[in-house]
Amino acid sequence: MVKQSIRVAPPSPEANNQDVFVWALYLLGGADRVVDVEAVYLKSFDLAPARLGWRTKPELPDYKKTAKALQSVEATTHVGLVHKVGPYTRRLTADGAAWIERYRKILETTYSLGKNVSAPKGSNLDHKRSAIKSSVAFSHWLANEPVEIADLADAFECSPASPQRVWKGRVEELRRVADVTKDPELGGFSRYIDIYLQENLEGWV
Repeated sequence: MVKQSIRVAPPSPEANNQDVFVWALYLLGGADRVVDVEAVYLKSFDLAPARLGWRTKPELPDYKKTAKALQSVEATTHVGLVHKVGPYTRRLTADGAAWIERYRKILETTYSLGKNVSAPKGSNLDHKRSAIKSSVAFSHWLANEPVEIADLADAFECSPASPQRVWKGRVEELRRVADVTKDPELGGFSRYIDIYLQENLEGWV
């Protein structure tokens, strides 16, 4: 078997789960001490919840995604940067700490400066976010123009006559997407819709 070379290439300028894991390990002190992988999983989720949350409950961390990232880090993408101290513990190697310091600016810019780390393209969360932001209702709200109930129903893939529970479910789903993606526009839109429905749907409670 041919031994793979230690990673020297810079991080990707676009978010990916493997760079997130290595950066999270560093932020938890992994250059100087041993860190439990579960702590790294949670830190990774904090840095990129849109990438590492459940498909149906994006506000919850999906450890399988980060565990898979760790496997990739050690086997192919970041060889030589992370030392497996025990089954559940890791720390950065000297090469790993040096790699972080060399490319710290890229990592900070991508993951740690309050930037919204996007969901993987094609993911359920990314699809929902894109669908709402490309809707007529959202564009009218953004332009401070009147929003029609029919356009809102079209954006939410329901009917103006849908039961109240359906509308409430759609609003709650939008609120979760806004929270997880840290998208202030979606957050404002969800609050607007809640008030709009109170004023325009009969019997709204």
